[in-house]
Amino acid sequence: MIDRWAGIVARRARRVLVVGVLVTIAAAAYGIGVFDSLSQGGFDDPATESARELRLEQEAFGNQTVDVVAIYAAPAGSDLTAADGAFESAVREVVDALPDDAVSSVVTPYDLPSETAAPLISEDGRSVQVLISLQGETQDDFLVSYDEISPTLEEVGAGLSVQLAGSYAVYNDVNEITSEDLERAELISLPVVILLALLIFGSLVAASMPALVGLLAMIGSLAVLRLIAEVAEVSIFAVNVVSLIGIGLAIDYALFVISRFREELALLPDGPDAAGTAIRRTLATAGRTVLFSGLTVAAAMSSLLIFPQTFLRSMGYGGMAAVL
Repeated sequence: MIDRWAGIVARRARRVLVVGVLVTIAAAAYGIGVFDSLSQGGFDDPATESARELRLEQEAFGNQTVDVVAIYAAPAGSDLTAADGAFESAVREVVDALPDDAVSSVVTPYDLPSETAAPLISEDGRSVQVLISLQGETQDDFLVSYDEISPTLEEVGAGLSVQLAGSYAVYNDVNEITSEDLERAELISLPVVILLALLIFGSLVAASMPALVGLLAMIGSLAVLRLIAEVAEVSIFAVNVVSLIGIGLAIDYALFVISRFREELALLPDGPDAAGTAIRRTLATAGRTVLFSGLTVAAAMSSLLIFPQTFLRSMGYGGMAAVL
């Protein structure tokens, strides 16, 4: 099979290149939408007794868990305290603006007797906590509800500052930081790879190939992830695995194949068939090694599919997509 493919590449290089470009464009257009299909939760095993009991509790009594804690504080240097009417009005305006379809319950210190409200007010009386339970049945539902209410919680008057805490605030921040770090890593790593390859190969064309292959691996992997997301839940963390493994292996394998191709080409006399012969020899040796190495990595990553937690399975999906 490898020998046959090597012959096709050698004889019809331009056609293979055109087909590759078209497939890449299609994969990029399709794969760019994967971020809208990925799950932000998936940390729990839905089959555990605790998860089943939580679902039963929510069905019977609604969500009683405090999912979000909004902490409102008076501006520094002001005499405003939680007991002032302006402070209370600002907090109540925010609470009243929260959408009913995203919030199950809201508790503020202004709705409770003074003795009960005391734990929700700071010792200096300059900040208060607002406890919020979200609507939803799954982690993704709760995260959607959090995304819906967080802008409203942050639009507070009277000069108050706000800080959001709770598990879903943490999940949201982790997802945002993950996406930002992924972009930053790619912007830093690809130029460095090109520079190092330029020092190794001494040719700009050869040096750009590992980075180009890494970019193509990312594009193809995101398209594969979106296909998987159509039939299974895939966590946002799969994208990090794609970046880590996909770019790393693509650059490693590209360096391996390019080095072997240059060696084979140097052994052949100049002629119209030299490049084709070098391609066939390269794919028959280095290409075969890369193929079996990739299959081994994919098989190892597939072991993560046995875990019930979505984010662990998603790492397996991401690793397999990056390799294949």
